[in-house]
Amino acid sequence: MIAVAGLLQFKPEDRQSVLDGLKEVVRRSRQDPGCIDYWWSEDIETADAFRFFECWESQELMDAHMAQPHTEAFMSQCVSRVTNVDAYSYQVSDRQSAAG
Repeated sequence: MIAVAGLLQFKPEDRQSVLDGLKEVVRRSRQDPGCIDYWWSEDIETADAFRFFECWESQELMDAHMAQPHTEAFMSQCVSRVTNVDAYSYQVSDRQSAAG
C-alpha cells in the first residue's frame, strides 16, 4: 500500500475555489480503483491550509488515479496556486482495524 499525507497552503482569496475543487476531486477520487482512503480537511492552526491523506492499494493504482481527468483538473486548477507544500509518501506494509 502507498499512503500520501501532507499540507497545502493557498492565498486567502483562493480559499473558496479550492474548496469547490476539493468537493469534486474527493467525491470522484474515492471511487477510483484501488482507493482505500482519501480525505482533505482544513487545518485549524494554519490559515488557508488544507491537510490531506490518501491511501492506495498499490503505486500503479495511485499513478492511475493521478492520470484521471478529475485529478489532473484539480492539479491544474488548484494545486498550481499553492503557496506552501509539505507532503510525504509512505510504503505501508499492513493495515489492521484499530477497533479491535
